[in-house]
Amino acid sequence: MAPSEERLLMSYCGARRFAYNWVLATVKTNLETRRAEREAGVPEDELTPAVSWKAKRLSTLWNSVKDEVAPWWREVSMHAFRSGIVDAAQALENWSKSRSGERTGRRVGFPRFKKRDKSVPSVSFVEINHQLSWLHENRHAIRLMLPQSTPDPDVKRRRAELAWLHTTTSMRRLYRLVEQGRATIQKVTIAKRGGRWQASVLVRYQLDAQPAVKPRKRHGGTIGVDGGVKHLATLSRPVPGLTDEHGHVANPKVLHGQLHRLRRLDRAIARCEKGSKNRRKLLDRRARLHGRITKTRALRLHHLTNTLAGGFAIVAIEDLNLAGMSNRKRRLGRALADASLRELRRQLDYKTTDHGTTLVVADRFYPSSKTCSACGLVKAKLALWERTYVCDDSRCGLVLDRDVNAARNIAREATRLLEHQESVAGLRPETRNAEPRPHKTMPAPAGMAAVA
Repeated sequence: MAPSEERLLMSYCGARRFAYNWVLATVKTNLETRRAEREAGVPEDELTPAVSWKAKRLSTLWNSVKDEVAPWWREVSMHAFRSGIVDAAQALENWSKSRSGERTGRRVGFPRFKKRDKSVPSVSFVEINHQLSWLHENRHAIRLMLPQSTPDPDVKRRRAELAWLHTTTSMRRLYRLVEQGRATIQKVTIAKRGGRWQASVLVRYQLDAQPAVKPRKRHGGTIGVDGGVKHLATLSRPVPGLTDEHGHVANPKVLHGQLHRLRRLDRAIARCEKGSKNRRKLLDRRARLHGRITKTRALRLHHLTNTLAGGFAIVAIEDLNLAGMSNRKRRLGRALADASLRELRRQLDYKTTDHGTTLVVADRFYPSSKTCSACGLVKAKLALWERTYVCDDSRCGLVLDRDVNAARNIAREATRLLEHQESVAGLRPETRNAEPRPHKTMPAPAGMAAVA
């Protein structure tokens, strides 16, 4: 990307952040004013009129005051301000619905102001009428909306050149679908993540235009997946080309392998003066390193989830409390973040649907690690340092790797759930809590410590 294009994009992102913060400041000031008037005893009908949180009303209000609050608004595209206003309106709506209980999930707080050095530089463009104008004929460029009447002479002189952003990924498939009328581009978002500019295209497909999934060689049956830290995942049975002979999928530990470089960069950044060019260069180097770590991790996860979703009829996983596990120990939390088990679950959610595979999620209280996969005996306790499962029943005497034992139990639990049709939502049923055992297991040997 040319330096002039990057400066133009950064100005767009700054305008979007400015409009976002303006909306929050306006709404917050209005709420505080009305609250103070209520405390002073002002009747409800005489209060300061409330500011509407709808994006359309906020855009109208912005147009009436933009000459005063942002006299430079002609230097950037109007879509940059619209992007910030729409995002702020959505954030306010999420907070309101979370307070009233209409929004499920974790409680959403009041939106915070976006800082220049903390927020991700991004801007969104919306254009529905002229679909093919988004994409260049060479299938390797996407259009950048420029301001209609900018006073910048550089933009006026190089308008034809700045209007197109080169993409490293070919847009041939998207161009063909849009040209045939089988897809509609809803929104294009350009953001700087991992030290690189990325363009995300929101596309709406017709029902008959869904790309057909290529038939894969299915292994068939049910596969149990036990996520972990020592191994990225352990399958209930080995899969050639994916696991070893025991069923373990190696954990790449991408972040762990780059910690020494991150430490060196952090020390160098701490020694630089704030606002200097050298500090900005080091920050870009660190961002690009984090970007490489993220891409490498995603590549491994996509290879694993593609094989599971396209190679088996039933995929069984376990619902893990990753937030609670991450808060226990600092090193364990970092190792769990490096493994990215939540991303593994997210990819399996949509890929199993695309491939027509059944995804079964066992309840987080199901004792997959404590249960013997041979006789079904459940231990009362199983320490984290015990990496080998030894059955307490003398008649069984099973000695097996802890993760392999858990994966087999997860696969067996999925089969039981599907036979009894104990589903809670869609194709992801859950189990009941296991019954506790009155007896205790052997204490930990002397000198053994808990390991992740």
